[in-house]
Amino acid sequence: MFYDVKIMNAKGEVKRIVSSQEISKSYWNAFQYEEANKTLNTSSRKQVPSWVRKRLDNEYAMPRDSHNSAA
Repeated sequence: MFYDVKIMNAKGEVKRIVSSQEISKSYWNAFQYEEANKTLNTSSRKQVPSWVRKRLDNEYAMPRDSHNSAA
């Protein structure tokens, strides 16, 4: 539910009154437009900064097991 909105000029006089139906129509048109443009798959993949990748690689590096290579 929306209320009528009064738009006033700098002198405080009513310049225009926007009806609740007009506001509702505008809102739902914008909502439907945004919903129609949503996608479930994101086409772009955010890149991890190189300094973060290097730090994580160093922090969680898997040590190589030299004992299994002799078998």
